[in-house]
Amino acid sequence: MEQLLDHYQHALTFLKTKARPLEKALYEFEFENGSRERVLEELKVYQNEDGGFGNGLEPDFRCEASSALATTIGLQLLSRIGADESEPMVQKAIQYVLNTFDEEKMGWEIVPEEVENAPRAIWWNYGGDWPWGNPSAEMTGLLHRYNGLVPADLLEKLTAYAVSYIDQLETGDFHELQCLVKLVRELPVEEAEKISSKVYEIAQESVTIDPEKWHGYCLLPLQVIPSPESFLYDEFKEIIPANIQHLLNTQTEDGSWKPAWEWGRFEDIWEIAKMEWSGVLTLDNLRVLKAFE
Repeated sequence: MEQLLDHYQHALTFLKTKARPLEKALYEFEFENGSRERVLEELKVYQNEDGGFGNGLEPDFRCEASSALATTIGLQLLSRIGADESEPMVQKAIQYVLNTFDEEKMGWEIVPEEVENAPRAIWWNYGGDWPWGNPSAEMTGLLHRYNGLVPADLLEKLTAYAVSYIDQLETGDFHELQCLVKLVRELPVEEAEKISSKVYEIAQESVTIDPEKWHGYCLLPLQVIPSPESFLYDEFKEIIPANIQHLLNTQTEDGSWKPAWEWGRFEDIWEIAKMEWSGVLTLDNLRVLKAFE
């Protein structure tokens, strides 16, 4: 227990001194009974006039323009602090989502053309071949969470499409799997049951359970099972203790957890993004450690 407290204190020092103001505010809200208003204030920095989120909220691409990906992150954070449909930031974000829906693709383009004019990771070029579920499955889940702001016929059509799409998936991209897990979490029980077994199958293929491979870029069990309440927990519960120990072992000397990837360009900006990611990942890992006590 004393060792765990040392890990926690070390991480806390990093968060308080090196993380973005947004992660600091989120930590204080979630762990120290801090101000919800302060989180909203920090999150507003990343919301544009069109209601979408951008401005480097996802640290790997720095364009100011709104994107579906950054907007899913913004809405997830609003959801995390209990912002409901009466919150103006939620209303604006959902309106952006509705305005940018592409009926032909039955979803959303992950990043906008403006991404080409900003420093970014090598994989964040416009027009990349991203699977439908990333971010459209996650976005569908968020529309369920805020369904009072969404036309019922659109939500019904989107949900049917998502169920059909997932049912036909033969292999899974692990980034897409993370979106599918978030969709299952938000769907009504009857709809979630239609896809949960298929998401189980994809998780079995996509989650890396070999501890020897955990130091590389892969999907760790805790990245899709952030708490014992996860519907995937029973499937992976035997490996969770080892993955928690791996988490503790990979905390760095400054108290943070570092990203397992590099941009491969824009090295000066990458150093800024790397520090921002360290704050995001450190907060994520503290949430996991708290959830598993």
